[in-house]
Amino acid sequence: MRDMIQRPDSMPPPPSSESEVFSAAGKGWDIRKYFYIIAKRLWLLLLCFMTSIVIMLVMMARQVPEYQAATKLQLTRSVGLPANLQQRDMETILGDYAQTQRSIILSREVIQRAKDKMGLAPQEFGDKFRGLSVNPIWETAILTISVTGLEPAFCADYANAIADAYIEYKSEERSGSSQNTVVNLTQQAKRLAEEIAKMEGDLLAFVRENSVVGIRERGNVAANLLAQLSKQSAEYRTQRMLLEAQQPLLAQAPDEVVLATLEYGLPTPAVASPGSAVPGGDMPAEGAEGLIEHGVVAPPHWDTLKRENAILEAQLVASRKKYKDEHPLIQETLLKLQQNEDAIKVEIQFALKQYYSQLEALNIKEKSAHQVEQEWEEQALEIDRKQKEYEGLQRNLTRLQGLYDLIFNRLQEVDISAGIEMESVRILERALAPNSPLKPRNLQSLFLAALIGLALGVGLIFALEFMDDSIRYPEEVARSLGTPFLGLVPTAHWKQAGDAGYWIGSVDPSSGFAEAYRNIRSALLLNPSGKPFKTLTVISSVPKEGKTTTSANLATSFAQTGHRVLVVDADLHRGGVHRFFGLQAGRGFTEILTGHSTLDQVVQHTSVEGLDLIGTGAFPDNPAELVLRREMKEFLAEAAEKYDLVILDAPPVLAVSESTVIASQTDGVLLVVWSGRTSRKLVHASVRQLLSRGANLLGCVLNNLDLARMGNYGASSYYHYYGYDYRYEEESPAAPPAPGSPAG
Repeated sequence: MRDMIQRPDSMPPPPSSESEVFSAAGKGWDIRKYFYIIAKRLWLLLLCFMTSIVIMLVMMARQVPEYQAATKLQLTRSVGLPANLQQRDMETILGDYAQTQRSIILSREVIQRAKDKMGLAPQEFGDKFRGLSVNPIWETAILTISVTGLEPAFCADYANAIADAYIEYKSEERSGSSQNTVVNLTQQAKRLAEEIAKMEGDLLAFVRENSVVGIRERGNVAANLLAQLSKQSAEYRTQRMLLEAQQPLLAQAPDEVVLATLEYGLPTPAVASPGSAVPGGDMPAEGAEGLIEHGVVAPPHWDTLKRENAILEAQLVASRKKYKDEHPLIQETLLKLQQNEDAIKVEIQFALKQYYSQLEALNIKEKSAHQVEQEWEEQALEIDRKQKEYEGLQRNLTRLQGLYDLIFNRLQEVDISAGIEMESVRILERALAPNSPLKPRNLQSLFLAALIGLALGVGLIFALEFMDDSIRYPEEVARSLGTPFLGLVPTAHWKQAGDAGYWIGSVDPSSGFAEAYRNIRSALLLNPSGKPFKTLTVISSVPKEGKTTTSANLATSFAQTGHRVLVVDADLHRGGVHRFFGLQAGRGFTEILTGHSTLDQVVQHTSVEGLDLIGTGAFPDNPAELVLRREMKEFLAEAAEKYDLVILDAPPVLAVSESTVIASQTDGVLLVVWSGRTSRKLVHASVRQLLSRGANLLGCVLNNLDLARMGNYGASSYYHYYGYDYRYEEESPAAPPAPGSPAG
């Protein structure tokens, strides 16, 4: 028997991760899973559905019937008009044409005309009218005028009145536009004609006053004279500057250099009068514009004097060799030399005087030429000003004449286009009084309310499902908790008054409820950890998760295989294992821990062969201290020697402190989780607390799992196929609603 609690060595190793086992089952989109989510909270869906229906019924009961009538207008634009007339006669419409006409219909002027046609008082009109809409039909040139009101005849009449008012407005707009255009163009033409007449008179007066005839030719003559005078003035200035540059040099030069410079250095004049003397003459013959001639200061005997001086000097040297200075020949020679020198000085003085005269003459000529140039320049500017003023007057006159011709042509075009209809509007369908109201539409409203209610209900259901953080499916155990999944207990579909109704001894052995605990028993015998255990703690995170039911049924399942099993009610706060077997708590676990009784004195035999029970005994005030006493370890050791398996029903982990102490002193721990109710955070905290205290967590059991939500596994179908449904024994008086009893 002892070997049956241990994992056989010949068995193949378990899968490395239980998430791999459930990964294939969880793949795909299973509609049954979502159907169960909705069915689980069907009351919420029905509540939203009925609320929406009731609200819609109340609104329909309070709503006044409204009617709607519609008139259709067809818009047509002319395409037979020439392009030049279309561009200038048709108004430029920015945006969509149909939308523009829609805005015109909804304008204050058209609406007021339609109201005047109705002939109703404002109060009466307001009582009947509810709404107006103008919309173009998609991809057509048709506008629909829809009127909503409380009376069918009023809706039809008002829609037709709006259409008639719009047509009248467009007709007046076309005629008024052409008439206004003619008036405006006529006024502009008259004003331009007056301006042209005045401009022509001004131009004629300007011609008479300023002698404009031949003004262009006079401007050309003035320009040519200015060019010649400018050139002549520049030449005078150049000659003067050359003479002024020679003046400081002549003051320092010897007589021969002065004579040579004045004879050969004077520039040749560029302009000479016809009466000028030729080189070698004494003076210029005539002409105020002539310049000083080249060589004018060099007389014909100047070279002879220089040559005679040279000869006399040679004779003087020869005579002094023969005679003394008092000799008449020498005195005569010296006299001739002195006379020649005086003559040369006279020539030099005359040449310098002539030089300064020439310089002064050039200065006078330069100033006079510059003065004449300025006078001609002023006259040329005046001529140019008059010419530009005359051309400006001509341009203004030409522009006014062109504008007058354009307006005159425009008047002719308007006369032509006035008889052409640019755009037309006609009533395609007149409004008729409706036979049925627009709203309320009872059937459509109820259908819409039903859809809204169903959508709201489904949305709330899935929102609540999304916010639910409980562990609901087997694959979540391994994936979220990181612990092995040892089995599930399906929801029992019966109702039983007492806890004994949840005991598998009272249930049909072939039911799925009993078979679930057999599966858990097999999983424990082949526990994934591979470590043998003699003592097992069944525990939960919070109360009411079915741990007591699991302890009783698991102990019964092991006893049915021939094991000697002892189930101990270790919940010293509110233990209730004895109620499953119809026994009394009496003296039990508390007396053992306090040392007042032994195991043999408090053990009770159940109706199941090989299954014994130790109740809680009296509820102590300090259970946390009792489980830490030496008697606890001695009791576990003694029970492990006498029984093949000892199952302790411990209190919830997060409720009391001694639960983890009990779990740490046993060989293994089985965690019971209520499917779809216990928060995942609480289960995580329980697992961390157990592991931190050194407990050997063998795995987790998912309790009260509705197999309808396991559609993606097909578990519900398999149970029914093999007859493992939830039948209760015929001799049992009743059946419970769920596997986890209130004592859990």
